[in-house]
Amino acid sequence: MEGGCKALITTSRSPSKRTLELVNDLANSLPGVRKVVRGKRPFTVLLEEAVQCGARHVVLIWERRGMPYAVLFYDIAQRRWKPYALKIAGVRSRRDFPAFVARRPPAKTAVVVDLAQSEVGEIFSEVFGYPLLYSLDVRGFDTIILVRRGDGHLVVEFLGPDMGPRASSIKVAKVVYRRV
Repeated sequence: MEGGCKALITTSRSPSKRTLELVNDLANSLPGVRKVVRGKRPFTVLLEEAVQCGARHVVLIWERRGMPYAVLFYDIAQRRWKPYALKIAGVRSRRDFPAFVARRPPAKTAVVVDLAQSEVGEIFSEVFGYPLLYSLDVRGFDTIILVRRGDGHLVVEFLGPDMGPRASSIKVAKVVYRRV
């Protein structure tokens, strides 16, 4: 994907297995997203790598106590933080689904379907550059990013073309707006 990535996705230092699994699933399910193993590298080195790749954004999965805690977005093109972060209430990995969910080949196309009509769908559409729809009547996409309401939270599910799960699902507790 050299020269063609829209975003780099990475973790905080020393990520847990659950966070790594989430990052691997997202990198496989979202076209134009490249995973970067951070290791002990400072964040400035990641920003330089994003510029070399041609990415517009760096997506950081921040963890707390071994669990994914928030998704932070950094805008490389405008050299500033995005004014929002998604606070994660929970992650349901592929292992947690009742039936076996095999890893699928990397996605080439994606669409955001926002049934909740919330800002989360707009955030995914803006950051990753995918079309945003408000109806589930979609065909011809490898990944469908479904945003719906459930259990008092917004749930972001990554579905395949057969409407089966493609990756981990994320419960978003709230969108945190930061001062830029």
